[in-house]
Amino acid sequence: MKHLLILIFMAFLVAGCTQKVVKLKMPNQNVPVKKVEEDKKTVVEEFISNDSVIQEEIINNNGSKNEITQEDNSEVLASSEPEIKFDSTKANLKIAFVYPSSLVSKYAKNSINTVAAYLTFLNANYDLVVIDSQNESADSINNAFNKVKEEGITKVIALYTPNAINNLNTMPLNDIMVYLPLIEKKDSLSQNDNLIFGSISYEDQLKKLSYYSDGPNVLFYQNTYLGNKLKNSYENVVSYTTARKEIKSGETNFKNIVVDSRLRNSSIFLNVDIVKSSLIMSQLRANDIYPKFIFSTQINFDPMLMTLTQDKDREKMVLANSIEKIDNKLRDEILNFGGNINFEWVDYSTLVGANYLVNGNNNLIPTKIVENQAVYTPRLFKSTEYGFVEIK
Repeated sequence: MKHLLILIFMAFLVAGCTQKVVKLKMPNQNVPVKKVEEDKKTVVEEFISNDSVIQEEIINNNGSKNEITQEDNSEVLASSEPEIKFDSTKANLKIAFVYPSSLVSKYAKNSINTVAAYLTFLNANYDLVVIDSQNESADSINNAFNKVKEEGITKVIALYTPNAINNLNTMPLNDIMVYLPLIEKKDSLSQNDNLIFGSISYEDQLKKLSYYSDGPNVLFYQNTYLGNKLKNSYENVVSYTTARKEIKSGETNFKNIVVDSRLRNSSIFLNVDIVKSSLIMSQLRANDIYPKFIFSTQINFDPMLMTLTQDKDREKMVLANSIEKIDNKLRDEILNFGGNINFEWVDYSTLVGANYLVNGNNNLIPTKIVENQAVYTPRLFKSTEYGFVEIK
């Protein structure tokens, strides 16, 4: 019996050490699985504390998109070779993606997928090193960038909020170029040639919308970080406002808010999230309150709007959008990887930064970097039952 127990234990031990291969249901299922190479990888490194062991995830961009190989706490993701060939003189790229998971985890995964898809589209050998700094404290940011320096990386996409700008400005970056998808240049009080700013400008969007304002202006806003940013941008653009209506976070019944004679024939600026915007527009029509226009920014440029509202609710709605059309093959590659550059502006901004860090301004991406700031051109759209249609 003792020998039998030993044999059973050894069998479990061997089975536990066997390499795991997990089949994923992904696009291009008919593509044959290729052998995973280890010269192209995405390394995910997470800072927990200075004394902790760094965890690594290796995602391979060569081979088939429907196989993940897990080995020694690492993962290798193989993807099909893109058709577009990349200049071999710019191969062996190393890019770092740094983010604070406690603040931007909802954006980080898609943004990482967008960068990986872009590099795969270029058919380049690459190392995409993803570093989670957990938060935006000076120590956490310094630890993250010390790791960037250890890896010998000079191209970084950092998904930090404007609150981190002072800590970023005080870091010695040397030859490291850092693209910041969530921050505008005007958020920084210091000049730093190592920082490239990529956030869209809500103020530019509101300015373009305000050109079409006809009648008294009414503002709907929320007391949140984004809500206050939109409110401040609105105040900088619109000189006179008839009514300001704050929408509370838990509020769902808007009848008392919309039943207001000042809203009739007004230009409403709807700077609230998509769910509350949908409820407000529904209540306006239900109570026979018809404004001349309902304006909104990128915050509501989302196909979910067509699901949450009826066509008649949106008849007077005009939306601003700063996302440009790009190469169809690149767009599809990003969608296959899990990014969404059609409607998620953070993904699109990340793409703008990745392209600029690798190739500078070029024709592949319409949005250019000018004086360390991504320059977006807002366009106006109507929403129909079939989707968004640009107003020419």
